[in-house]
Amino acid sequence: MAFRGPEPWVPASLQSQRLKAEEKILDLEFEVLSVGFNEEGRYALRLTAENPLQAGSGAGVQLQVNDGDPLPTCSVVTDIIEQQDPGQSLTLTRNKFVFTLPKGFCKNDWQHDAHLRVEALRLGGVSGRPAQKVGEAIFPVFPRPDQPRMNLWAREHEDLYRYLGSLALLRASADTTARHCGGLAYSVAFREHRGPQPPVPNCPPGAVSPEPMSPEEPMNTVQSVESVTSYLSPSNKETIMVTLHGATNLPTCKDGSEPWPYVMVKITSEDMKNQNAKAVTSVTSKPTTAPIWGDTVKVELQAEDAGREDVILKVMDNKKKEELLSYQIPIKYLRVFHPYHFELVKPAQSGKAEGATAKTQLYTTIVRKGSFFPRYIGNNHTALEVFLRGVNEPLVNNPHPIVVIARVVPNYNDFKVHQVKQDPAFVGLPITRLSFPVSSVMYFDVPRVSQNGCPQLSKPAGPPELPLWNQSFLFQGRDGATNFSEDTALVLEYYSSASMKGSEPWTLSKPLGVSVLPLKSRLYRKMLAGKGANGLRVEKLPITDTKLKTINGEAPTVDISFQLLSSEKPEDFLTPNSSQVLPILDPKILDEKLGTIRESWSKATVSSSMDSSPSTSQEMEIEPQVPKMSHEMEMNNYRKAMQKMAEDILSLRKHTSMLEAENRMLRSQLTQEGGEEEPDNGNKAQKLDEVSMKQKLLLSELELKKLRDRVQHLQNELIRKNDREKELLLLHQAQQPQAVLLKRYQDKLQKTKALEETVRHQEKVIEKMERVLEDQLRDRKEPLLNRLLGKPTLAFPARSASGLPPGSTGENLPVDLYSVLLAENTRLRAELEKNRHQSAPIILQQQALPDLLASTSDKFNLLAKLERAQSRILSLESQLEDSARRWGREKQDLAMRLQEQEYGLGPSSNSVITDLPNSLAHAKDHRRPSKLDPLMPSLETKLNKPSNSEKT
Repeated sequence: MAFRGPEPWVPASLQSQRLKAEEKILDLEFEVLSVGFNEEGRYALRLTAENPLQAGSGAGVQLQVNDGDPLPTCSVVTDIIEQQDPGQSLTLTRNKFVFTLPKGFCKNDWQHDAHLRVEALRLGGVSGRPAQKVGEAIFPVFPRPDQPRMNLWAREHEDLYRYLGSLALLRASADTTARHCGGLAYSVAFREHRGPQPPVPNCPPGAVSPEPMSPEEPMNTVQSVESVTSYLSPSNKETIMVTLHGATNLPTCKDGSEPWPYVMVKITSEDMKNQNAKAVTSVTSKPTTAPIWGDTVKVELQAEDAGREDVILKVMDNKKKEELLSYQIPIKYLRVFHPYHFELVKPAQSGKAEGATAKTQLYTTIVRKGSFFPRYIGNNHTALEVFLRGVNEPLVNNPHPIVVIARVVPNYNDFKVHQVKQDPAFVGLPITRLSFPVSSVMYFDVPRVSQNGCPQLSKPAGPPELPLWNQSFLFQGRDGATNFSEDTALVLEYYSSASMKGSEPWTLSKPLGVSVLPLKSRLYRKMLAGKGANGLRVEKLPITDTKLKTINGEAPTVDISFQLLSSEKPEDFLTPNSSQVLPILDPKILDEKLGTIRESWSKATVSSSMDSSPSTSQEMEIEPQVPKMSHEMEMNNYRKAMQKMAEDILSLRKHTSMLEAENRMLRSQLTQEGGEEEPDNGNKAQKLDEVSMKQKLLLSELELKKLRDRVQHLQNELIRKNDREKELLLLHQAQQPQAVLLKRYQDKLQKTKALEETVRHQEKVIEKMERVLEDQLRDRKEPLLNRLLGKPTLAFPARSASGLPPGSTGENLPVDLYSVLLAENTRLRAELEKNRHQSAPIILQQQALPDLLASTSDKFNLLAKLERAQSRILSLESQLEDSARRWGREKQDLAMRLQEQEYGLGPSSNSVITDLPNSLAHAKDHRRPSKLDPLMPSLETKLNKPSNSEKT
């Protein structure tokens, strides 16, 4: 329907800003909130954006499902739901669809009526019955009815309309009174297309933000839809691409708990500098010893450093930051652009149980990328690029994502024979077991021609109902991928990603299906005959030997594109958009055993499926005729081939007969020339010179070829020796500081030995000094003991005037003094002996002082105390002796005087009495320095006897 004229209440300034739909790229966002059917069964919805008044209106429409990547299609099928309770509302997983409508799709005239067709398909199960259309609904996109009204003056960030509603799915019948089979609730929004927004910078307050792109500006559809993939690394650099698939039997943490594993990839220079790794995989969702990652990371390095750098793979625990495993692979062993599929095995580490890491396996794919593709002699092209898009129709019996193994085999028949024999190199993905430490370089060797075609593994594609890869595979010219022949073929094997889980994760089981594209010489000529890129596009390449079924009950098909790369640094690689402009190769019949490909070339670049849209009933009528027509065409082709072969045989026979006749004629001429008697010597010499020159030229060419090979060999040898020289120089530079440190340690060791010898010498000197000191102390101790323990031999038999017995006050003082001195001396000697026994085992480790006893202050103190005590004892002994003599003489004098006074004795008796003390004193002097004994009573009695006799 058309819009009415401009409303009178709208200002004139806004009339010019009214929407011009034919000049805009518009987005229709349609979200299915819920859906329900009136009968039980398995259903799916097919949504198609179309303009039935225009032929081929679906060209240029792009579709985005659940915020995924945009796809160049106008139709989509939802996931399958099962209605068990009629009338119950169900939800879909893939329920949000954004259709990007190109310019001219929506226009306000009688020739355009853009709407969204929603078809309800009922599936008959997995037995192969095709899906039946049971209902449909039409949603008018543009122009819209009056309710709800469109905002025709919406700005760039505003919607033209947005609201919630419901649609009734009417039964597919010509009867106008047909009831509906179900219904759905939806949310719809219609707006001007918004390209990908760049990240918003952290602008300060008040900064002016850039204005959004004007709608009239052309949009780069390639960059907005996809990111261009490059197989080359930056200039003068190399890139190591590492895909971590998973691992089994990882070791536990030090405390015995299961780890939260992730992998980080470094090169040796980054690891030595303790730099943070930028190439890190994701962490598993739960602790496990058999993780599945499927992440691809990359590290870059300078091309000149590739000879001495190693790539390091470390399996870490995210919770405890512990290193579980580490693998180190020399980069120089890796062949450029060759995919290595490794099973990394490392023996048990020390300090852990033998079985902890003995069977630990890490599965990875490593590709070393350079800045250019190497060109080899005999190959006109450097590589063959194959772009795999995805499955065309939704699948009804595929529960898991699908991975693809792509390879270009030189002989498909031999490849099939090896697969039937279950040869491990030809079944699934061949894995190279690499044990650490690496014992041989032969693990990295790549054969000149590989019969299994250097297989490459894709990422898992989802959703399971409609797998979409959009991934390229690059096959090198040196591997024979660009040599198109009658036996060469591109083989795509499809596997379920569920087979890559468990104890044997990467031993892929039986494939879900196989797609084969023969790479014949005729195909090569077709590729080179096209304009622009040397590429072709194959639509609906069948998947054979499969149990997978689409919603129509047919075998699934895929779309692939491929091109030959001739430059060493190509700039244009295949992308989802660029692959659409390639010429179409439509193989109607593809023999599994490399039969003849019947090609139909389309001059148009749009899909034939978009140009014509027959109804489902017509398709079901035409489908049974296709096998019959294809069989007749095949028989006609066989007849034509046989007729051509017969014609070729006849022509070859005619040519052979002509050659035989010519040969006979030449022989006869040669015989006639040999029979001539006078040959021309000049011509013969000239011919001989020509022959010799040709021989010399041939020899020179052979010699030149040998020299070139020799130069190439010497260049390679020079490169290897330069790498070895660099390694040795680095090793020498690394050893220089170690040598200086070693010399320093040796000097310290010599000094230590000298100090030990000095200490041993000092110990001997100390022992000698201690013995000398002990001898001196012993010599000093013996006289002192003799003096302290000796007894006096004389005593004075004098009696006091009072007649008291000896041992009174005057006699007790010397005995007490000696006992005190003896006790003090004994205590000092005991303390000296105690200190000597405690300090004797100590061995001095420092440098000896000039005086050996300078560091033993306790010994000096004790010796000083001993000397003072000895001198005090000697002085006291001398004082005691003098006092004893004086006291004895005084006592004798007093006693004699008292006797004279009492008895009146004369002088004669005095002389006798006074001589006795003198003689005793003289004898006393000879006994010094022994101790003085007290006067004995017997002597005192003798002295008193004469007085008694005189008294009588």
